[in-house]
Amino acid sequence: MALVAMLLNLPHGSALAETTKERVLREGKIVIGIHNRAPWGFRDEATGQATGWHPDLLRAAFAELGVKDLDIRVTEFGALIPGLLAGRFDAVASGLAITPERCLQVAFGAPDLKVPDAAIVVAGNPKQVHGFADIVGNSEIVMGAGRGSVSVKNATAAGVPEDRMLLFPDIESNVSALRAGRVDVAVLSSPTVIGLLSGEKAKGLERATPFVTTDEQANYAAVAFRTGDEDLRALYDEQLAALKQDGTVAAIMARYGFGTPEAVPDSVTAQKLCDGAAGKPGAGK
Repeated sequence: MALVAMLLNLPHGSALAETTKERVLREGKIVIGIHNRAPWGFRDEATGQATGWHPDLLRAAFAELGVKDLDIRVTEFGALIPGLLAGRFDAVASGLAITPERCLQVAFGAPDLKVPDAAIVVAGNPKQVHGFADIVGNSEIVMGAGRGSVSVKNATAAGVPEDRMLLFPDIESNVSALRAGRVDVAVLSSPTVIGLLSGEKAKGLERATPFVTTDEQANYAAVAFRTGDEDLRALYDEQLAALKQDGTVAAIMARYGFGTPEAVPDSVTAQKLCDGAAGKPGAGK
């Protein structure tokens, strides 16, 4: 009787407590945090439903396991990891890039999308910008980018002079400067460019294709779990691998305008990115 009483009074975090994976499978429900940015994860204004790259990927991954209820909750980007660690979400999936620093806080699933730099130019690409080398080689070209972004670091490393870069606090300001002629090219992450050009506000703008980058300059996005939920992360990785094999991942990529530039090379793994052996610190956002 004394032993039974001790077991009943064990704290919630004991070995006998139900794991997140067990609860998710039992309830058929998983809570996902996103930050409402197309195409990563966002509320469709017409339907009110959450959609986007990561919501669609997670639905496909967990549906086969009987987890049909994705409770998707919107928060600020900076609140994603804190919310995950506080238990408000079971996973966060909204363009979060794998970096060594973040790997100390969370357990990343397998990288699901490569996030290279991409460029928006006015229609016709009058300055013929197809990479950082073109910006470096033409002293008349002024580049716009986000303040503190990985694109700025990559441009600087490629030799783009600081005095030919205008840095903006948000994407909208960058695009406005491009339209006004203050900059000749806006360099952003590939998914951000795809999201921007998918709406009516993009009239008169286009993606500079190609925009040459290297794998080392790219970030890699993934779903993040708590470090104590390795079994849930492993289960998701198994499902993701199966979705890649049957073509589902490629179909979802095409749905959001992703293609070869955003495909993750087989050589890139979460472990290598966490070790800093591939990619660069930053964000997909």
